Amino acid sequence: LVAAGAFAAFLSTSSGLMVSVAGVLSTNVLPARVRDYRLAAFVAGLVPLVFAVFAQSLDIAQVVGMAFAVAASSFCPLLLLGIWWRGLTDAGAVVGLLLGGGLSLLAVLSTLVGVVPSGLPGALVAQPAVVTVPLAFLAMILVSKATARRVPSDVARVLARLHAPERLGLTHEREGARFAEPATLSGRIGRHRK
Repeated sequence: LVAAGAFAAFLSTSSGLMVSVAGVLSTNVLPARVRDYRLAAFVAGLVPLVFAVFAQSLDIAQVVGMAFAVAASSFCPLLLLGIWWRGLTDAGAVVGLLLGGGLSLLAVLSTLVGVVPSGLPGALVAQPAVVTVPLAFLAMILVSKATARRVPSDVARVLARLHAPERLGLTHEREGARFAEPATLSGRIGRHRK
């Protein structure tokens, strides 16, 4: 039962990731037809399969660490700066994603192929997030400062709506309810009280 549960969890997670990646590829890279989704699903399944063949000799803990290193080097700086810093620009986000994610992916690929130097450089290649995460943050900040004119004009309003409590009424539902007719609004309130 434990093995069956683990296998079911593995299949549901991997199929969900494959569907998500295929959806992103088919809508953003390809012309978004059904045939394109099938091609994207094939690619989304084939690429990890190729990596899995090369990663058979590695310890599972090392493989998981490498996957987290790539995610931390690309999406962590983007999410943190995108949610908490008003100065992030699209150019800064792209450069940081490419630099952090690209360098960590190169380190992972060199580990998979077996081209790892000895000593401190080898340790940094085996655990690239120590270097690539700060580099991604630094690249996003510096490029965003250099392209500050590209900051959207409504970024302060968007971040205020993102971080403010719902009681302040900054969401779209609240704005619609605030300008609704009194009968509609009182009917809605009365229904919720019951």
